[in-house]
Amino acid sequence: MSRKESRMQAFQTLFQIEIKDNSLSIEEAINFIKDENEDLDFEFIHWLVTGVKDHEPVLDDKIQPYLKEWTIDRLLKTDRIILRMATFELLNSSTPQKVVINEAVELTKQFSDDDHYKFINGVLSNIE
Repeated sequence: MSRKESRMQAFQTLFQIEIKDNSLSIEEAINFIKDENEDLDFEFIHWLVTGVKDHEPVLDDKIQPYLKEWTIDRLLKTDRIILRMATFELLNSSTPQKVVINEAVELTKQFSDDDHYKFINGVLSNIE
C-alpha cells in the first residue's frame, strides 16, 4: 500500500494512543490495524509513530513559534497530531517538503474541521 495510506494509519494510531491516555503502547495500537491491513508499510508506521511519541517536546518546540496566538495544547487533537507527524517527517526523512505538507493537508481535510488545512499548510511551510 502507499505511504499515503500508511500515514493515515499512523495518524489513527497516534490518535488512538492519545485517546487512551497513554495506557496503550505503540505496539498494541499498531497491532489493532495489522489484522485488517496486512499490506501496509508497518516499518514506516512504526518509525513515524515512535518518532512522534519519542520526540513530542522537541516537535512542539519546533511548531510553537508558528502558531501565532495559539498554544500547542489549545489545538484540536487532530491538528496537533498531524502537525507533529509532518514536522517529524520533515526533520527526519528525505521525503520532499511539498509531499509531506500535501499529505498533512489531505489528512487535515479528512479528519479535521473545514478550513483547518489552511492553518496546517501555513504552519508547516515555516518548518525547516
